[in-house]
Amino acid sequence: MAGAVAGNVSGSVAESWSGASYERIAETFAPIHDRVVSLLALEPGSRLLDVACGTGGVALRAARAGADVVGIDISADQLAKAQRAAAAEGLAIRFDEGDCEELPYGDGEFDSVVSVFGAIFAADQERTASELARVCLPGGRLVLTAWQKDAWSDLHTKAGRPQYDVDAREWGREEHIGRLLGDAFELELQAGTWRIEADSGEALWELVSTSMPPLRTWLASVDEEAQARAERVYVDFLAPGVLERRYVLVLGVRR
Repeated sequence: MAGAVAGNVSGSVAESWSGASYERIAETFAPIHDRVVSLLALEPGSRLLDVACGTGGVALRAARAGADVVGIDISADQLAKAQRAAAAEGLAIRFDEGDCEELPYGDGEFDSVVSVFGAIFAADQERTASELARVCLPGGRLVLTAWQKDAWSDLHTKAGRPQYDVDAREWGREEHIGRLLGDAFELELQAGTWRIEADSGEALWELVSTSMPPLRTWLASVDEEAQARAERVYVDFLAPGVLERRYVLVLGVRR
């Protein structure tokens, strides 16, 4: 498919996922992107949808494997980065601006549907799960990754930050995943760990505070005193120069 950006999504949600140097943190997900594409064992010409594709980590790998790829994201800013990366490699990927709660595709249009730490942040989880199932061909594959409740997500309250991802963490619970997706997919859950390191807590804070879009957006919305208080909390937590989080990888086969 030709590289293109179509559609328009406006509003605070789209803005919160724009502007940050997300490509920096996305690079640290590379082993997860590799894992996802490897699990799919894509055949040339198979149709893959990368939902909430960000800067295209999965989309690019799938296209290199010969799949016919579409990536969709709510942020035009991140899509533009993905499109530039695809163009630099000469990969024919279609990128659409849109919402995972209302995917602009036909029923059963894709052989594989993927979302790496993306669709889990949608406000309406039931509708999102229904859309992921709707566009997946019977017998097709779903791969989705979700963060679990951990010390990092609990840290936000201590830092004075709204718990934007409290509901998203529900995707990390087996019972919740089964309720959302179990009727549409035969499910298998696998565990995973994501880890990043830096020379110091300050260096790691610089990375996460500038490249995690919702965190960056929140910091920009509060005064200098609140920013300084949050920085102290996060840097103290990151002092060892390591951030490690557990995640769940969901494999589904469409019924």
